Amino acid sequence: MKVYYFADTDWKNHLNISTNQLTDVLTKVSSGTNTDDLVLALYLINRNSASSGVAYVQKGLTKKQFITFRGRWTVTKNFPIPDDLPEKYKLIRLQFGINYLRYPLRQHDRYGWELSFKTFIDHFAFLFAHELHHFRRFHLGFHPREGENSANKWALHKVRELGFDVAGEKISQKKNNSLSKRIHSKLYFDKFKKFQKLDQGDRIFIQYDPQGRYQSEAATVLRPIRKNSRRIVVKTNDGKHWRWPMDWVVFGD
Repeated sequence: MKVYYFADTDWKNHLNISTNQLTDVLTKVSSGTNTDDLVLALYLINRNSASSGVAYVQKGLTKKQFITFRGRWTVTKNFPIPDDLPEKYKLIRLQFGINYLRYPLRQHDRYGWELSFKTFIDHFAFLFAHELHHFRRFHLGFHPREGENSANKWALHKVRELGFDVAGEKISQKKNNSLSKRIHSKLYFDKFKKFQKLDQGDRIFIQYDPQGRYQSEAATVLRPIRKNSRRIVVKTNDGKHWRWPMDWVVFGD
């Protein structure tokens, strides 16, 4: 497996880690998996965005496909194509917004999981393991018909077995319904209360866009939210107005 690091910030000092530590994580997690034609591109960027990953593993990529000019991974165009990139390869991309992430970290992913990581190393191990599951499924024929939830289960078991401090569980629909009832009955803390601090003109960051148009991009708040609101009115950089779910945005406290 070839590994390429791309950064616009001094992430080693910020996180107090080294490339050797990350290499050790990759070696442990990928043990038992043939990664000869796998490339990992790791983006450690100086922006207020969350973490994300993607695996392009169903067919081989060419050098010109290493960079994406549209959608959620346009950050790749800010960095060069490596000179020693193989002619054909499978690709895993991982992105971490260094300014946003603080550890210990607890977060919810788009698949309905609540996850917690003690350190960046633990977070990195889990996210790589999740994408490695996809590589194993599509390229090596393991995990037939398994999707995102199975990838989380496999990754959680894998990294915990290796000693990483990661916890996670799938939040059931029953729990979600119960949570909604408690919110509406005002018997439960409103998790979006902090968004009431925002005023017109403030900037937030879109953590998730199901269509990949604005993911990891900034947007401008057009008006303060109302009590018990679940969406926030924003303007994206292309001038369009949206009522964006607050579950899918982040901002610095």
